[in-house]
Amino acid sequence: LDCFPTVGPSGLIGAIRFLTHSLEIVQDGYEKHKNAAFKVADLTHRWTVVLSRSHLDDIGRALDTELSFGEAANENIQVQYTMSPAILQDLYHNSILRSQLTRNLGAVYGDVRNELVVAFEETLDLKADEWKSVTAIEMIRNVVCRISNRTFVGLPLCRDPEWVNLNTQLTVAVVKEGVLLMRLPKFIRPLASKWITRRTERTSRAARQLETIIKDRQRHMKEYGKEWSDKPNDLLQWCMDEGRETTVDQLAVRMMAINFAAIQVHVYFPGFAQALYYLATGPQYAEMLREEVETIVKEHGWTKEALTHMRKIDSFLKEVQRFEGPAVLGVPRKALQDVKLSDGTVIPKGTFVSLPTYAIHHDQVIYEHPDVFDPLRFVRLEDTRQGPESRFQLVAVSRDSLTFGFGKSACPGRFFAAVIMKSMLAHVVVEYDVKLDGDRSPRQKRMIFGAHLGPHPAIRIAFRRRGA
Repeated sequence: LDCFPTVGPSGLIGAIRFLTHSLEIVQDGYEKHKNAAFKVADLTHRWTVVLSRSHLDDIGRALDTELSFGEAANENIQVQYTMSPAILQDLYHNSILRSQLTRNLGAVYGDVRNELVVAFEETLDLKADEWKSVTAIEMIRNVVCRISNRTFVGLPLCRDPEWVNLNTQLTVAVVKEGVLLMRLPKFIRPLASKWITRRTERTSRAARQLETIIKDRQRHMKEYGKEWSDKPNDLLQWCMDEGRETTVDQLAVRMMAINFAAIQVHVYFPGFAQALYYLATGPQYAEMLREEVETIVKEHGWTKEALTHMRKIDSFLKEVQRFEGPAVLGVPRKALQDVKLSDGTVIPKGTFVSLPTYAIHHDQVIYEHPDVFDPLRFVRLEDTRQGPESRFQLVAVSRDSLTFGFGKSACPGRFFAAVIMKSMLAHVVVEYDVKLDGDRSPRQKRMIFGAHLGPHPAIRIAFRRRGA
């Protein structure tokens, strides 16, 4: 990798410094080498090559056998040990998320909305006109898990405290276990995983919860074939219809893997946690959004169609994503062979590459006043028709908006994620007043750990029912 200029200190000192100063290091490299690649030291891979925005077309065209998203993403979580090798070997659920779930969003929206209302009500448990302070991430994790699982496994399991606890804790446990395993030599990992991970225990817990449901559905499938009168319309059933996995353990692990991804996107990516922070510190935003939501719901009701008209809600969330992340470095890939890019840059086999997503999202050439949080930025861009209208929507993936990835590996569940985030934000601005619990919250609203950005886990938000 000597052909790539180094930005920041090299070696172990550079890798340790990158943990807390990645924003400054990558920004420096972006400004010095804007149209070329450079490398930074990091503890995960020793070196990461940071490509330029001009290389995005190369990434979009590259085959998975050349530049692999799956291999790069798995480096930190070691799915084959923390969940199951089957998840790494066959991601068939991604095509289900991309096709069946997206097509059925209108059909399942009534359930999504119902679960959202009940989950907020039970999780916050507000009394009269009291202000109640909650840890933002814990609250959101619980609500998102319930809403998602209403579509994944249905009632009553989506409300079962043990099922919710298993899947919310999974998001933390898998990352911790994966990081520990990643630090070990590869030949030790299979043995070490037996002591480091709680994979067997998690699988047993999930299987116990799902066994009766799965076996009951299998009996119906055997008796009635592909269709029956009250056949469930959820992700578990779609996976069973696919027929690639038939045992309770296999399907239990698949559901946990889908939960892990869903909760990560909503909670730890720039999404609802940061949106809640901006609402809590900017009451003028809530008033503006509330007016839009109430006007649209009055005409369309609480429906998926109504969400498509909530342009300010959409823009607010997209601006939060642009302003807060999604990471210092994103769009990760691992070169599985030597890869030559269109400008002649050669990526050696085994190299990890990324894009400077935070720097791109804060580039004044791309965005006007990029260091100002502007919740209506994308409404104005749509109105002035500076490109196709869909380019500025929350779910859009483009050279200027990399929150959900890029190319063939863009997040397959982003349409579902957008429906949940927009529904949650619309619900909160109509039903609650929110404010930052400044006495019990840290001064920083986010944490930086290497290439990763996320909401600070200790932030507390106070809720009060509106009109109480």
